[in-house]
Amino acid sequence: MAEPTSSFFQSDRVDEQPHRHTLMVRLVGYLKPYWLGLAALLVLMVAGAVLDVLPSEFTLRLIDHHLAKGSLRGAGPLVAAFLGFVIAGFGVQTARFALLAWVGQRAMLDLRLQVFSHLMKRSTHFFHRNPVGRLMTRVISDVQNLNEMFSSGFVAIVGDALSLAAIVVWMFSKHVGLALVSVGIMPLLLLSTEIFRRYASAAYRETQGRYAAIQAFLQEQLSGMALVQMNAREETSRRLFRDFNQKYLDAFLRTIFAYAVFFPVVEFITNGTLAALIFYAGFKLQAGTLTLGLLLAFIQQSGRFFRPIRELAERYNVMQTALASSERIFKLLDNTEQIPEAADPQPVSFHREIRLEEVDFAYEPGGRRVVRGLCGVIPKGRRVAVVGHTGAGKSTLINLLMRFYDVEQGRITVDGVDVRAAGLKDLRALFGLVLQDVFIFSGTLEENITLGMPADPERLAQVLAQSQLEDMVGRLSEGLRTQVGERGQKLSAGERQLLAFARMLYRDPEILLLDEATANIDSETEHKIQLVIERVSHRLTTFTIAHRLSTIKDADEIWVMDQGQLVERGSHDGLMEQKGIYAKLVRLQFEGEEPARV
Repeated sequence: MAEPTSSFFQSDRVDEQPHRHTLMVRLVGYLKPYWLGLAALLVLMVAGAVLDVLPSEFTLRLIDHHLAKGSLRGAGPLVAAFLGFVIAGFGVQTARFALLAWVGQRAMLDLRLQVFSHLMKRSTHFFHRNPVGRLMTRVISDVQNLNEMFSSGFVAIVGDALSLAAIVVWMFSKHVGLALVSVGIMPLLLLSTEIFRRYASAAYRETQGRYAAIQAFLQEQLSGMALVQMNAREETSRRLFRDFNQKYLDAFLRTIFAYAVFFPVVEFITNGTLAALIFYAGFKLQAGTLTLGLLLAFIQQSGRFFRPIRELAERYNVMQTALASSERIFKLLDNTEQIPEAADPQPVSFHREIRLEEVDFAYEPGGRRVVRGLCGVIPKGRRVAVVGHTGAGKSTLINLLMRFYDVEQGRITVDGVDVRAAGLKDLRALFGLVLQDVFIFSGTLEENITLGMPADPERLAQVLAQSQLEDMVGRLSEGLRTQVGERGQKLSAGERQLLAFARMLYRDPEILLLDEATANIDSETEHKIQLVIERVSHRLTTFTIAHRLSTIKDADEIWVMDQGQLVERGSHDGLMEQKGIYAKLVRLQFEGEEPARV
């Protein structure tokens, strides 16, 4: 049986596992701008490694030169130096962690901004295929995992490696035999680590994918909670959410099993090495070729030597989580789905007409063409309306005009300039779009009208009057500073629609695009919107996709689409006389039957 809503997990997989060193090279690239801080960090790590071996040197000297002689006379400078180096080690560690945190956070800030900027350039098709919850995981959770790698994984491993190198050098400089016993167990440790790595790696990748799937599913369910409750799907949603969590738990338990085996193995090897060290030292003590101070110093350094090895599992946890996250982040950053900008964009302005010339389009390569051989002209200052059955391709025209998608064949021109040759910002600045489903950002009314443009009080007053929002804003105690709530939940559907018109008017576009803007509102609000359209139609070119045919009777030209083709065009009266598809739609609607919608 297929996994429920498996697309949440399947689409989060990386098709081909990249090489670890390739990922590391790309990740280290984000640290390059902070090379000076990294250089200082390296100096601190070297100093910390040296300071790690000094306590054993003090132990050796204190025992062999003082305690073995039964007197601590003259040990004061040695103890003072020991305390001084302890304080120095504390300072080095503090500076190291502070600098590491600063470098890591700056690098992750750069990465998070890059991911967000990359998302801003993706095509509409990309967002149709990727749930919001998964993308949220990329920008927040996955980037945070990389920060953990830099602060607790990669750099910590470098520091541990320097400490191990310093300890090994100290051991061999003091006693080659004891040093060989201490490090002779390394091949067995490396073998155990490699087995652990291979087993845990796949489990970590699956765990991260399952976690992202949970977030994507949760975001979708919370966004559609009203629909879930209305259709009594609470129990079904709970079951699916439980299944997602169970699969996440199963994957996570596999990583726990790896730890459950690896930790005891490392502990056994550590204790075995210590026993071998003491056993070997016993013979050397009897032979008089080893001092008690050197033995205790070696035991002390052996503990330090195996400390980072015992912590390897935790380091590996961080590294594997980060590498799994980096795979998905780089998969996102390598995505090239975007509307291409012209290398040398042509200036575009609207003074004459928009022309569609033999336009063909399909949403999927090789898929069904939703627009076929469409030709049409939208003259400046004219009101053009589009009607047709569901799937006729009406809304697709708006997507093509604003270059949310590019045509497959043919072209669309604005005053003779192909829209693909114009700059995206310049092209889209010509249009004011009002959709049936209005998106409202959290914030104030004013912020939702201006959308980042400079707030001009005089211009705002004009827009409020033109959009029929003046009375509503006047009734609010905080006026334009009123918080509208998430997705505009404090506003009615009609108020959100009027706000969309105010937003459009504040942009002062040349062409007004309406996609069933009056479909889901009451008659009173519809009347207000019709007044708005009438007020601006004398100076704006209007392109309307309509469901309520009564709202387009006065259009200069009506396009009738069927199966992606423009089958009829003309005025309302002229089309009624033809007694074709349009006349049938009108007759059905005014007889009380609801015609098909896009």
